[in-house]
Amino acid sequence: MAVVHPVLKPAPVVKAGPLTRESVSAYSAALSDPTWMLERRMEALRVFRDTPAPNRHDELWRRVDLSTFKLDQILSGITPNNTVLDVHRSGLPDDMAQQGVIFASLETAIERYPRLLDEWMMTQCVKLTDAYYAALHAIFVRYGTVLYVPAGIRLDEPLRTTIRMAADQLAGFNHTLIVLEKGAKATLIEDFASPTGPHQAMYSGVVEIILGEGAELDYVSIQDWGRNVYNFTTERAKVGKEATLHWVIGGVGSKFTKSLIEADLVGPRGTALLSGVYFADAKQQLHYDTQQNHIAEACKSDLLYKAALRDEARTVWRGNIRVFPGAQKTDAYQANRNLQLSKRSRADSIPGLEIEADDVRCTHGSTVGTIEDEPMFYLRSRGIPTNEAYRLIVEGFFAPVIERIPLEETRNRLIEEIGKKIG
Repeated sequence: MAVVHPVLKPAPVVKAGPLTRESVSAYSAALSDPTWMLERRMEALRVFRDTPAPNRHDELWRRVDLSTFKLDQILSGITPNNTVLDVHRSGLPDDMAQQGVIFASLETAIERYPRLLDEWMMTQCVKLTDAYYAALHAIFVRYGTVLYVPAGIRLDEPLRTTIRMAADQLAGFNHTLIVLEKGAKATLIEDFASPTGPHQAMYSGVVEIILGEGAELDYVSIQDWGRNVYNFTTERAKVGKEATLHWVIGGVGSKFTKSLIEADLVGPRGTALLSGVYFADAKQQLHYDTQQNHIAEACKSDLLYKAALRDEARTVWRGNIRVFPGAQKTDAYQANRNLQLSKRSRADSIPGLEIEADDVRCTHGSTVGTIEDEPMFYLRSRGIPTNEAYRLIVEGFFAPVIERIPLEETRNRLIEEIGKKIG
């Protein structure tokens, strides 16, 4: 049974204005933060001020045009009242809670588990200095999910979180922290969505995944923000010795998305399987930057991201495999497949390799193409209408990745959203 996320008491209206120590302090006070949380926000403010805003001179942002994005206007209007998210979280079995499993909101964790956050939250995985929008996130973050699984505990049933933003929302900040100790196992599915609102809005999210020795995690993230939302995320996983991560992302929403996604294989014989499905239409822009960092020896990573785009949409995937010195016996692969459904759409696919060890196997593949005449002819010759044949081909293109999602309800929802985009 779904558990409704606790609703905070109405906060007083606090005019944030320009980002100053005073405005951030007032924001923190309105949320009744403990002293240590206020100090973190202040440190994030310092980093944010010292970090240059992304620009097209930076290789990661060279293909990004944010000339119409009004960040200053959004920041000047942020108050505790217009950063509210509606979050629902599935229930945790009583026997798991009794064994030390924590599956809680960030607000609850701030109050009850400060030591856990002090050790793990933006200290070892994603750091304040990693990205401009990561620092901004840390200034205003108030919602999130914390999943902690002690050593040897294995959760067989998937856990789920849904995060919703209202149509008139100005900004949203959500943090996901997952820590699995030695031999632990879990599945977490997160679903982000909002209706399309009347004005620009921003979402800034951070995902941190830490897997201990032999841990196993399936993590699924589905994004369907309204078409007025500028979506910025910084996401990183640290995969320990003989641990296994299966990370699936789905992206169908937002006006603009820029996601920085990294898997660091820090323990020998760790495995990271990265799967992605995204579909852009109208004038959407979806940008995904993935990094597979092989730091320890004998690790395996396998990435498959598939995209479809139509109308005047644009997608950019920029992937890189880096093998550090000493990471011998690395086995790494990355592939990006793009299906263009209109002549005005554009897909940029940029794989890369950085190899600093000599006993490795690293390969990559990248394709951009259209629906061929032969499969269309085959389906139509068997009495299938053109539109239905078109839909079947696109769904078949995505099927190998969608089938990796562990929850049928989530698979069906993603298929439904893709069907809407096909038209």
